[in-house]
Amino acid sequence: MGSVEFLTDSAERIGEEPFAPSLLSFDLQCLTVLERSLLAVKPQEGCGLLLGTGLGTSRLTLATLWPSCNAWGTANCEMDGAGDRGSRFALDPREQIAAQRWARLRGLEVLGVCHSHPNTSPEPSIWDCDWAEPNRLMLILSGTRELRAWWLSTDRVPFEIPIEVWENHIHAAKPFHPKSEPVSG
Repeated sequence: MGSVEFLTDSAERIGEEPFAPSLLSFDLQCLTVLERSLLAVKPQEGCGLLLGTGLGTSRLTLATLWPSCNAWGTANCEMDGAGDRGSRFALDPREQIAAQRWARLRGLEVLGVCHSHPNTSPEPSIWDCDWAEPNRLMLILSGTRELRAWWLSTDRVPFEIPIEVWENHIHAAKPFHPKSEPVSG
């Protein structure tokens, strides 16, 4: 996984104690966009940035997904390590900056990254934990559409976070079951 640095967000939080959230919530439309974006490039890993609110609180709310091209191995994202786009991903730094600016103008924060594991379970790999930004959200979707959310602690240990998906912005939230049926479209 490509190193993802959130320079503007991290700079604002210098000296603050990290706070691990206990819930991630978003609406059904976000789930649909997430699944379609990440699985569209299968058998390669799909990736994107998660934009929303709630960093530093117990509840993260995902407002939108910023789909990104997997830049692993390109001139803009030369990474050390083995692997190809089927088992690794990297976000283009230019896309990260654009997403941060777009989010900031709308009162949103970069909560973390999402990516797919086309051929494995949606659990962070050692590589994911080594390259991800600590104290951020990591949302992983398997090739079988199993979705799980993880918070990466300061010492890079992943903790699973429950997911809550709303029918829409008006209705109350319903519990999300990670092995749910695919979203029809």
